[in-house]
This record gives sequence, C-alpha cells and structure tokens, in this order.
Amino acid sequence: MTNEEFIKKIAEYVQKYAYVYGITVHSPIIAQAILESGWGKSKLAATYHNYFGLKCGTKWTGKSVNLTTQEEYEPGTITTIKDNFRVYDSMEEGVKGYFEFIQLERYHNLRGITDPKKYLETIKADGYATSSTYVENTMKLVNQYNLTQYDGKEGNGMTEAELRRKPVEYLKQYVGIKEGSVAHKAILAVFNDSGLCSRYKMTIYDAWCATGAGAAMIATGLADIYPCVECSCGYVVEKAQKAGIWVENDAYVPKTGDQVLYDWDDNGVGDNTGWPDHIGVVDYVSGNTIHVIECNISDTVGYRNLAVNGKFIRGFITPNYAKKATSSGGSTPPAPQKSITEVAKEVIAGQWGNGDFRKNNLAAAGYDYNAVQAEVNRILKGQASTPTKSVETVAKEVIAGKWGNGNDRKAKLEAAGYNYDTVQKKVNQLLSSSGGKSIDAIAREVIAGKWGNGNDRKNRLTAAGYDYNAVQKRVNQLL
Repeated sequence: MTNEEFIKKIAEYVQKYAYVYGITVHSPIIAQAILESGWGKSKLAATYHNYFGLKCGTKWTGKSVNLTTQEEYEPGTITTIKDNFRVYDSMEEGVKGYFEFIQLERYHNLRGITDPKKYLETIKADGYATSSTYVENTMKLVNQYNLTQYDGKEGNGMTEAELRRKPVEYLKQYVGIKEGSVAHKAILAVFNDSGLCSRYKMTIYDAWCATGAGAAMIATGLADIYPCVECSCGYVVEKAQKAGIWVENDAYVPKTGDQVLYDWDDNGVGDNTGWPDHIGVVDYVSGNTIHVIECNISDTVGYRNLAVNGKFIRGFITPNYAKKATSSGGSTPPAPQKSITEVAKEVIAGQWGNGDFRKNNLAAAGYDYNAVQAEVNRILKGQASTPTKSVETVAKEVIAGKWGNGNDRKAKLEAAGYNYDTVQKKVNQLLSSSGGKSIDAIAREVIAGKWGNGNDRKNRLTAAGYDYNAVQKRVNQLL
C-alpha cells in the first residue's frame, strides 16, 4: 500500500466513525495513524491492525500481543519496555478501536475541538503520548500531506436517510449530561469554534437549545445545508426563511433530521406565527407522534414527544439532505469481524456503551443489536446456548442469506449452538437437490447484470425467493 493509499483508507474510516463519538476534526487522527504505525508498516499495525499504539489497559478484554516499545517518561530520556497491546482484525476495526479508546473520561475534552494542533496538544496533555515532540512531529505530517482536506467531510457515500440520522446520533451521545460538564462544553465549543455565529460567544450560563441544534449540524459536516447556525431561535427561523428551508405549516409531518421550533404561547388555534422559544431535532415519527431530541430540555439533552399538528409547534426547518447525499442506494454495514459471543462479552465489559449509543455503534459495525443483546442476557444468566430450530430450517435460512458468509456465518451458527459442518452439509444437500443457488452465486449474477437494477432487481429477486437485502449486501462486499 502506497502512502497515498494509506492516507485515503485511514481517512475513510476516521470520517465514518468520528462524528458518532463526538470528534469533529480528522486530520490530526490521520496523522497519528501515520506516525504511530510507520505508514501501516510496523509489526503492530501490519500484523495486528493496531495503528495507534493502543495498549490494553485494565478494561480491554479482546485479543492482545506483548511487544517491545519505547517511552519518553523524562524529556530526552528514552526507556525501552515491553507491554501488552490491543489486537484488531482489520484496519476498520483498528480505527474504530481508537475512537472507542478515547471514550475514557480523561479524553472527553477532545469532543468539539476543530483545530488540529489544539486537538493534538489536548490529547498529549491527557496522557495519550509520552514523546516530548509528539505534537510537533504529528503536526508536521498534517501540514506536509495537507491532511486538513479531510476535515469536515463526513458523509461520503451516504444516502439521504443515513445523513438525516447523523445530527440525531450526535445528540444522542449527550443524553443526560449536566450543564457545565465537559460534555456540555464540548457542544458549545463546536458552535463557538465554527465562527458561523459571530454575534455572540456562548457560555455555560446561556440557554443552549439553538446552539445544540446548530452544533449537531456542524459536527457532522452538514453546516453547508444548514445556513442558520444561531444562538437565538428567532434568528434561526429568519435565516431558515431566507434559505428557503422553512416550513410555515404546523400540520407538516417532518422527517428524521428536520428541526421543529416551538412557541410556548401558542393557543392551539390556526397556524402559529408567534416568536419561537425552543428548538429540537426530529428523531423519527411514529403514527401521529413526533419524537424529538433536544438540548436545554430540563438543563440537559433529552427527548420530547408531541402530536403532529399539536399545540406549541411554530414550524419546521428542512435542510436539503438529498443535495448532500452522494449515494442513492442502501447502505451496507461492514461485515462483522467477531462472533456474537465475542461482541457480547465486550458489551458486558463496557466497550460498546449503553442504550441507544450501544445500539447505534453495533449497527454501524454490522452487528445485529437484538442478537448481541440476547447473547449478553444469556451469558449474564449463565445459560447454555441452545439451538431453537432444526438443522434443515437453519440450512434454508443460510441459503436465504440470513446467516452471512464464510467465517462470519460459522461464528454466528456456533454462537447459536449449531454445528457448522452439519448445517453446511445440509445446505449443500438442499442446493444440490433443488438446483438452487447460493446468495454468493446470485450476487455474482447481479454484478454481471442478469437481475436488472433498482426496483426491478428487487422485485425479481424477491419473486425468486431470495432475500434482496442479503443479496445486495453480498454484491457490495464483492464489489
């Protein structure tokens, strides 16, 4: 892999996961990977996919390797030691592991930083590196390879639906925070450091609903479709109106990622045109209920449910996510690298967070949240993993693409208590007797153009008894 290829690959994964963990700047992290891994050529990186020199610590329960390393505990004095380092199964897992690592409390002050040098100075002060020239050496890489070109470019290859979820997921990580906390200051920092609202510098003593809504768009690289970053709800509405993304209709049914403005003086009669008092980001709509996530709700980040066309609705902001989207097809999560049991043990060890944050992280990594959670419950209860279906039923599910492929399939089947060889033998028998084809074979036919495109492809595959999503996932993996 050339240096240019290494940068692009690392940047791709940094951009994919940074916003999920509240990290706004990308260039210093790419530079850290270059510096720590020697362009991916160190033994720790090339063999064990650890590109950031991450040591095990006390909470790591995954695979590890003991290697020699050098530390500069005293300026100018290099000490050679041996230590245990984390082992990952792929470059993507290694990059994601970096963000999981900096979820430690002492690194929370990294959230919201937009300046590369400030990020490096902060993480160095937090104890991440011992080298006295760490910031200087890493910044040289940022400048030499123009790595700032990768800052603020999240969302590459994402569909409109995926982009709409980004500001919601950004805010979800802060649910329950306290005013004045490191997390609260991180949100304010994203807003203030952007320079998009020069009228006023937000402090921890100010009402921050509009600030949080704007920060969610800035931190996730969506400020270009949200030209209404403001600390006042009234000014937010004015800017949205000028940009043509304001909906003056209380009865409008919003979409995920839209923003709803409130007027607490609304009498509930007719279209409300009063002064807006509050703002939130729409998570989703179910039936006649709008589920919203907001900042400065009871002095924290939390949720509110309101009825479609309900009282207090002032109007809606509708950023043009479709314009930003660069992919029209469905997103395919990365192929899971670990068995459900392995991931469940990591969940128990606290490596995947809690609540919706855990759910989103697992989904982003390609894991079935419900399957992982069921395995977590089984382990905690001390129950044995027992098969619940016949071998023939499971074999038919394998053929339909419900158990993945290769090692992933094997790991899932064994985690569920099935004998992989027995199931695979039955799969082969069924395919042989019916003349049917595997998901892999169908996926290759799709690539060859034998199944059409778009809805036509979907309808034909479904009519033939194949799981469209499973086929499409395999197509994307092959491509």
